[in-house]
Amino acid sequence: PVRKSNDRVHLPVTRADALIAEQLPAEQFHIDIQVLRDAGLFPSETHEEEVSQLLRRIKRPVINLAFGEDQPDTENRNMIMVASALPKSGKTWCSFNLAISIARERDIGAVLVDADVLKPNISRALGLQDRVGLIDHLLDSSISVDEIIVPTDFHNIVVIPAGQPHEEATELLASRRMEALVATLSSRFSSRAVIVDTPPLLLTNEAHVLAEHMGQIIMVIEAGVSTQESVLQAIESLNRTKPINAILNKARGGLYGEYGSSIYGGYYSAPLKGQDYEEQK
Repeated sequence: PVRKSNDRVHLPVTRADALIAEQLPAEQFHIDIQVLRDAGLFPSETHEEEVSQLLRRIKRPVINLAFGEDQPDTENRNMIMVASALPKSGKTWCSFNLAISIARERDIGAVLVDADVLKPNISRALGLQDRVGLIDHLLDSSISVDEIIVPTDFHNIVVIPAGQPHEEATELLASRRMEALVATLSSRFSSRAVIVDTPPLLLTNEAHVLAEHMGQIIMVIEAGVSTQESVLQAIESLNRTKPINAILNKARGGLYGEYGSSIYGGYYSAPLKGQDYEEQK
């Protein structure tokens, strides 16, 4: 609706307008898709369209939770943590490709945060491993948010690299400075979904700390490999007042037909609440 204030008419700002109004560094970092394919972070040309169709189905509930007008106006709801119980579930692949799929929306952009500070595969694959990033900002108050933001030429995705490794990464991620950074990203990029790739929940403390700051959480479950016990244990470790949903990853057959073992199929489940996992499975 149009609202009046001091006899001036203010039109509501659309998300597209907000994207245009964002103040970002002018220089865009070039993303080489072939390098990403070689690194196993992006589907081959043969399967790209099939994977795109899967991601279109997966992203819709994510977008609705983050931006839907019928959703509760919860804190940081556009901050989306992508996690897994254990390594090698395809969590980073899902993070990257979900961000790309969301960035293809007309009115919504994407920010991709490499918070897997112990194994920053996104930063390495993009060639950003030597750039100042998340940990540097948390460690040094003189490093501003603007210095860790990397605009790219690929669907205008914004990337925040992991930064340098640090032995006190857990404490840094649990700090008030991290809380302030999350609030800044959520507000500054209010027209973007902020996808946060994190370490596995059952092997690290960092992921649990990050989860407390997020508006929604996506669990990546590897089909035929992730055990019910590990998934339930990971879910029980989270704050279940937050929306927790799942992607069944590396699925073959079933709804999606036969794809090669390197192709990731999946579904987006109803909220997972511990004992409900058996029904979702």
